Amino acid sequence: MFSTAVLTVTVATALALALALAQPCFAQECPNERSAKNGFIVERSERQKSDVFHGEQGIVRTIMRYDGTTLLETTLYEGIFDLDRLDRGRRIKYEPGVDLKSLFPLAPGKRVKAKFASEADGRPGRLEVELVVKKSEDMFIGPCKYAVLRIERSESRDAGPMRFAWTELYSAMLKLVLAREYKEQNGRTETIKYDRIYPIKN
Repeated sequence: MFSTAVLTVTVATALALALALAQPCFAQECPNERSAKNGFIVERSERQKSDVFHGEQGIVRTIMRYDGTTLLETTLYEGIFDLDRLDRGRRIKYEPGVDLKSLFPLAPGKRVKAKFASEADGRPGRLEVELVVKKSEDMFIGPCKYAVLRIERSESRDAGPMRFAWTELYSAMLKLVLAREYKEQNGRTETIKYDRIYPIKN
């Protein structure tokens, strides 16, 4: 017959073991440089989810769904320059006029420009993008911490004036913009970022 003290210790040990075994189920696995190559998912407010896939030669593909409906599919170079966008059935293609590979790697203090010939609905256009890399900093997506570059992005469309678009917080390791900061007319800044990230389980 077990004494009360022995029974208490046995129950406590069993409870501690159960908690230890259950803990990994609740831990969030953060994509890293190695696992990101197998694909990962980023979320905003649980309703918007994007699958991210790394291809060869710097190509990154994303598929964004909202409430399960696919709204946007993109092909990007290094996750920062658009090459193809399929937005709710409307496709825009961008043909670079410069060797994009020569612009990388990005680093604080670097300024790069790239020109593209675009085509949408059979109509040609032109796009020029300027990136000014300001600094490196750390950023959290949930419990996952990533080094990001703060990049000021400006654009010129169809030979128009170069205008500031937004600030990007870009992870070179994930090849993805994790957040954007927009300047509002009242001088305030609005930040749109992902709040969850995790690997795709194959």
